[in-house]
Amino acid sequence: MNTLLKRTASNLVFLALATSLVAGCSITKKHEKDAQVKADKAGLAAVEKSRFDGTFIAPGAQFSQYKKLFVEQLNLNEVKIRKLSSSNLTDDTPWELNDADRRYYQERYTEALMNNLIADGTYATAMQAGPDVLTVSAKVVEIAPLGSKDDMKGRPTNVKVYSEGMGTMTLEISLYDSVSGKPLAIITDQRDLGRIWEENNRVTNNVQVRLAFNHWMSKLREELDKASGR
Repeated sequence: MNTLLKRTASNLVFLALATSLVAGCSITKKHEKDAQVKADKAGLAAVEKSRFDGTFIAPGAQFSQYKKLFVEQLNLNEVKIRKLSSSNLTDDTPWELNDADRRYYQERYTEALMNNLIADGTYATAMQAGPDVLTVSAKVVEIAPLGSKDDMKGRPTNVKVYSEGMGTMTLEISLYDSVSGKPLAIITDQRDLGRIWEENNRVTNNVQVRLAFNHWMSKLREELDKASGR
């Protein structure tokens, strides 16, 4: 009887662990769900083994026809700020992007796109629509910072903050046919802004933002090469 009870208990524990693992693996983040909804409305299909959290492409899209890119400015108009930690600083203020931050993000995004997609001649830049022009539109969906903002409003000058990474940032990229405006792809991804313990300040944040955009544009190049048969 004791042996039977032990065996039953062991089976129940194993079942609970297995259920927990399956549930953990099936968790879908909000940005993935939002992209899925947009993709469904546009008739896009999910790509298996994507280099991003989610990649959705129009069935039958001929990406090999596109030789030029019309690059829209990085959209920072509706960035959600989700703080991952609370601060005990009495004068801590809401974490927000100022004009200098916006310029830096837009410059680093454009720089990363140029370096990864255009510098080697695979694509050229376009100033207007055309049959061989692909429109690239990207927006920062969310920034989830760790720690208070390193500026005069968010942190006293004599305070140092350390964190394991700077937080996370979520990007959404949309690709369109420049002539018809037809959606060809929607890509979404969330990236850790560092994973080591270090001082959390403007310099380290900016470094991680630059690395994030470079990572995303590098992976976008890989996805486009795959879709174009290169």
